[in-house]
Amino acid sequence: MTKEKLYIEHELKSRSENIIWQLISTETGLQNWIADSVSEQEGKITFTWGQDWAIHEQRTAIIVERVKNSHIRFHWEDEDDDFYWEMRMVYSDLTNDYILQVTDFAEPDDMEMLKSIWDKNFETLYRVTGL
Repeated sequence: MTKEKLYIEHELKSRSENIIWQLISTETGLQNWIADSVSEQEGKITFTWGQDWAIHEQRTAIIVERVKNSHIRFHWEDEDDDFYWEMRMVYSDLTNDYILQVTDFAEPDDMEMLKSIWDKNFETLYRVTGL
């Protein structure tokens, strides 16, 4: 099967590019809303969901591109090179807030699950930061 692109826009209630950049590009920021544990070493970020001492999932992503206050693009180590996931921050002149654009890929049968995961991530982001 071929993967399909998922594109989501989420308006953030923030005008601070530095706060948003920290949330999408640092270990601490990502750990607040993407995974239970995040660590970066030499251009690779390891995401862990669940506790180390219990059943958990761990995946490593390579940082393909990081442009400060713009976007960060990842490639899962265990996937084909054609696919990535990206978070891009865009300033809205209309609302004077930032929009977080997420691009990700999944098999057609997994698209609803992937969308649900991102929806949950955004709920966590709002709950933790108010954005």
